[in-house]
Amino acid sequence: MSDPLVLIPGLQSDASAWMPVLRQLGHYHAFCIPMGHQFAPDLSMMTQKVLAQSPPRFHLVGWSMGGYIALDILRRAPERIASLILISTMAGPESEAARTRRGEVLEIADTRGVRHYQAENLVTCLFRPEAIEPGIIEPMLAASEILGYGAFEAQIRAIMDRSDSRADLAASIAPLLIVVGREDTIIPVSHAREMQRLRPDAAFHEIPECGHCPPLEHPELVADILNTWLRDFEAGAGSGMRKSGGAWS
Repeated sequence: MSDPLVLIPGLQSDASAWMPVLRQLGHYHAFCIPMGHQFAPDLSMMTQKVLAQSPPRFHLVGWSMGGYIALDILRRAPERIASLILISTMAGPESEAARTRRGEVLEIADTRGVRHYQAENLVTCLFRPEAIEPGIIEPMLAASEILGYGAFEAQIRAIMDRSDSRADLAASIAPLLIVVGREDTIIPVSHAREMQRLRPDAAFHEIPECGHCPPLEHPELVADILNTWLRDFEAGAGSGMRKSGGAWS
């Protein structure tokens, strides 16, 4: 049996964030979506909670903040990772400008509520918010509300205090797939390209007409990318995929 997928969602999200992709992915692969790590006080504890819920060896998928946790797992338990898939994330540390914005975000969420923040945030994250089905957005808004401000603050603090993972990524031998939306304004494509420079052997997929949320904006394509990656991995290709300029090569 092939190694299962461990899928880590982004900031203030739960398993609902992956549902559009999982519906397209089908039943070909076992998967695990960790729960409860959002409440841990720092990134290392989040990593421990994710690892405690994960199988001994797995394909690790991290989206946005989930990518920060995935990179911490790469640093702490590389032997458990069959392959690493990073979606809309970055390996570098938090910039001072970003730290300032995080403080403003915490104030908004505290005074106006995390659901309100998430609703406004998704409009910024998505390339075409009006094109996303309400049935996809509402579960994410509900999840943000259920997780609450305590989890939101813990995650924001973890993001601000995270380590620089670029050296860890460069030294890793885990097969690597990088996925990014071409119109991502939250974590621009330049950060994905930096990770590609650190790992020239990595597969790279840039999705046009897509912002920070490929699993919501193009779930069919993301599922196809994952299926192709896993199929090639199981066939022995591992890191044998390449993508450049909008087409596989």
